[in-house]
Amino acid sequence: MLLLFANTSLFGETYDISPSVVIAYTYHLKPPNIIDEKMKSGLYFDLLSLISDDEIEYRLAYMPRKRINKLLERGNLEGVIIGVSPHWFSDSRQSKYLWTSAFIEDRDEIISHIDTSFEFRIDTLSDKTMAGVRGLFYVGLNKAVVSGRLERFDTESAEQIIDMVYHQRVDFGVVSRSTLEYLHEKTKYIDSLYISTIPHESYLRHVLVPKHLSPVAAHVNKRLGSQLKTEAWQRMMSQYSLNKRESLSINE
Repeated sequence: MLLLFANTSLFGETYDISPSVVIAYTYHLKPPNIIDEKMKSGLYFDLLSLISDDEIEYRLAYMPRKRINKLLERGNLEGVIIGVSPHWFSDSRQSKYLWTSAFIEDRDEIISHIDTSFEFRIDTLSDKTMAGVRGLFYVGLNKAVVSGRLERFDTESAEQIIDMVYHQRVDFGVVSRSTLEYLHEKTKYIDSLYISTIPHESYLRHVLVPKHLSPVAAHVNKRLGSQLKTEAWQRMMSQYSLNKRESLSINE
């Protein structure tokens, strides 16, 4: 991938060069991040549009996590990864990759049916069943599955996890708080769910940038620094029910 970061030649002549295109990959196909892939609707589509400018245009694309891992291991991922945490890529010290400033705070909630409510603790998983999204790694829970203490059922989406919990096919499921907030007014039986007072994990969502694309990291940070202060960003947060982070009260 050739990145052009200037629209003037070495001789001072100005050319009408279109922005360089940088692909932002995601492996999370869930609302509000991705609502309709074909219609290009969702928070990630809107955020990338917001930070694109005459220098770089960011375009969203889906890639499975396993494929992303292979490309990162080989050092030939030509693009960035949006909406991820250093912890998920074994980079807590942020030394393996470049990490932009965070653009949103989130956490993975443990949900269960209100009639069989489950308070999450890593040492109370014996003989429990959980629902998760296929291909995703859940810190602590995966280890319990491998050891045989916990049985895991995979789904294709957060909505399917909620459905399994509602019909009590599993003891609990793992769903991002941002997804629950967005679906709160749109899912008819979400009020039948109980959210554990202890979440599975809390984190900040960043953009991961391979080190060989350092100019892109600088550009994303610059654009995030300016655009996250705008009314346009606040409207996006409101549109996706993310502007009132304390408003979710399913347990009440």
